[in-house]
Amino acid sequence: MSHDLHKRELLTVSGFFSEQKQVDAVLSVCLQRGIPRDLIDLALSEAAARRFGNLKAGRNTDNWFAWTGRGALIGLLTSALLTLGIILINGYEVSKQLAFIQLLGPDIGVVLGAILGAAYGWVHEDETNLWMKRAAGRDDAMLLLVYLQPGDEAARLSEIFSHYGGQNIIAESMPS
Repeated sequence: MSHDLHKRELLTVSGFFSEQKQVDAVLSVCLQRGIPRDLIDLALSEAAARRFGNLKAGRNTDNWFAWTGRGALIGLLTSALLTLGIILINGYEVSKQLAFIQLLGPDIGVVLGAILGAAYGWVHEDETNLWMKRAAGRDDAMLLLVYLQPGDEAARLSEIFSHYGGQNIIAESMPS
């Protein structure tokens, strides 16, 4: 049984909506069903953003958090290697100054790496979200996406999308 749970496919449900109140209603239902807000996205084209005055199309910079982690890991590894190099070059005699470098080196590396990674992720537009690219094809509607849903929940969300006027509703796994 537990082996089947690990193989269970998670789907993204997406659909177009032509009115803001439709999106608000579906968003409210999703939140009431316990779906975390960070698993729900709204995407729209530049032309659609002009149609919906209170919304603004922007770049997808959602990957800044992932780059923060990558930067922290790179900073940790780099500073640990530098510290190891200092120890190997100077031998095993550790002076007070070298001990201070050993203690702070990895910490500074992690923090500096995280800051640099977050900055890179913030300015670098995320190209991995292939579902959001569907929004570019529609100038008259917004694309609502709900990520990482099991099959039965994805089917129910598709019904909810349809009930509130969703169009071109798709439930699919991550394209390869």
